[in-house]
Amino acid sequence: MKFYKILSTALLFPALMAISSCEEEMEMSNYTPAEPTTGIQVYFEGAVNTNFVVNAVDSVFTVKLTRVQKDSVASIALRAEADSATLTKFSFPSVATFAAGEATTTISCVAKVDSMEFDTPYTVKLCIANEEDATLYGQSFVNLKITCPAPWKSLGVGKFSEAFLGTAGEYFDVKIEQNELAPNQFRVVEPYAGILGDIAVDKYLYFNILKAGTEFAGNVLDAEYVVFNDYNMGEWNSNYPEDVYALHPYRMGRTPDKWTYNVVLDYQENGLPGEVSLAPIFYLFEQDGGWDYSKSTTISILFPGYVKADYSSALEYAGLFTKPDGSMFAVGNLTLGPDAAEVKAIVMPADADAAAVADAIAAGELEAMDVEAGRIEVPFNAEELGGNNFQIVTVVLFEGAVKSVAAASFEYYGAGNNNPWQSLGTGLYTDDVLLPLFYEGGTPVTYEVEILEHTENPGLYRIMNPYAKSVHPAGDDDYAPEGMFIEVNATDAEGVYIQPQSLGMDWGYGEMQLVTNGYRYFEANGFDVVKGAGYLGKVVDGVITFPNFSKEDGKPSATPGFQAILYMGESGYYAGMNGKMEIVLPGANAFARNMAIAKANTTKREFAKKSFSGAKAAKKINKLRNLTAEII
Repeated sequence: MKFYKILSTALLFPALMAISSCEEEMEMSNYTPAEPTTGIQVYFEGAVNTNFVVNAVDSVFTVKLTRVQKDSVASIALRAEADSATLTKFSFPSVATFAAGEATTTISCVAKVDSMEFDTPYTVKLCIANEEDATLYGQSFVNLKITCPAPWKSLGVGKFSEAFLGTAGEYFDVKIEQNELAPNQFRVVEPYAGILGDIAVDKYLYFNILKAGTEFAGNVLDAEYVVFNDYNMGEWNSNYPEDVYALHPYRMGRTPDKWTYNVVLDYQENGLPGEVSLAPIFYLFEQDGGWDYSKSTTISILFPGYVKADYSSALEYAGLFTKPDGSMFAVGNLTLGPDAAEVKAIVMPADADAAAVADAIAAGELEAMDVEAGRIEVPFNAEELGGNNFQIVTVVLFEGAVKSVAAASFEYYGAGNNNPWQSLGTGLYTDDVLLPLFYEGGTPVTYEVEILEHTENPGLYRIMNPYAKSVHPAGDDDYAPEGMFIEVNATDAEGVYIQPQSLGMDWGYGEMQLVTNGYRYFEANGFDVVKGAGYLGKVVDGVITFPNFSKEDGKPSATPGFQAILYMGESGYYAGMNGKMEIVLPGANAFARNMAIAKANTTKREFAKKSFSGAKAAKKINKLRNLTAEII
């Protein structure tokens, strides 16, 4: 059956062909040919390129236009069509010109790359403006798609550490990208995500490595520096309701000699940076104030593939000993990072700048002894150095460069034991410094301390070991070593102050230093002016108290705000926020009244120490504002 069906179909084909031929013949007899085309007959060829990629180096793209009539010179009007916002990003010629005898011409178009969004395709319709110039047999327009790809290539995952809002030495993973068109330009993707979450407004922190000899911001640089763009960190909390910006020192008019900490610390073998440090000025534009950290390293950026060497060092003074031959040694306990291999130590006067001593050792200008981690014994001659106050200075070197410096101070009064500091006995100290800042529910605590007075300068006191493990009610192994003291200058009972001094502790945020707020105004105003303005403490009936200051304007206040500043590294935090920081001298009338309070704190109390990484809100609230150093 199938065979017959196929056969019968085949037999029909000749008839069908015959019918078709007849119909074609009839249609051809009725066909009227089109009028022949006239004019130059311009058109866009179907195979013309319509996809273009532009960038800052190559921003010109071309389109080919063709014509049929090519005998003479011809100018053809063009029109670009798109929304107005798109058209502002390009420049298209309004006329295309053909030379005599040429069938094609090139239309040169320009992309305004600076106004384009990266990786965003823009579509423009380029047309032959006058219909009479076109041809019915070619395209009178072409749709162009123009894209400017982002010039940034990923280098991989690096590390980001920030010691202002974050914790020094605590690194977060970040993506780092390099500009392919400008290889010395880099950007960190969402640098503050690990510290601020999604608060930060800007997604990228851009920075550029400028070589020596580069002209920038009106300066010809005499060394290599790193500059970074303004970075909007967003609104931290209700205490700082306006956005806070991280600014490079040059944005505040600082000259290159103030950019010292905005540098590449190390390079890798592949030529890329290893570690970059930045020292911003954190600025509140609305309130016209902020915090200046341009004098220290605040941000550390580690590039992918770079392993940061640990050249850290820490030193504690452990005493003195004299050998049978009479030679004297200062003893210290030295802790070193795993990469600290070349370490030198020397004893110097206490007022010598430890960093300058380290530089002199590195330059071979000072002879120092080699030491290793652990107990070190450093010789010194008290008579040659002079005075009674000294320090052990250790310096870690690598390839002749100073990597870290540690120092520990001590006193020596010679065999005659002519120590001018005499004990007055037991007094009381109220700690309104550490507990409110570092402990959950921490309130001021009063406890007993030994108090010394200088025999030649009555009123100059030393509060002995107030933060030692054995003395402080919350003391533990993180607290200060024995021998630490707070020196209080009450030689003028109406003008008492504590000048900056170490508390002998570093809980991972930098060395702690305490200073009463009034002292901060000495340099700009002088003692008498500061005293007269009520910025200094007083001694009344044997009790030393300090004034309260407002957090809003930094002026004396009737209500508690803060009394002192606790610095940790280069960051400052309010201390004495409850207005309770005071000292009761032995024998004072208030001693008996306060002794009951102190006795209640004699038994060790358990405190839950805050971790700043888990208590960022508390850290931001207590952050020191950039109060003026002048009394108005």
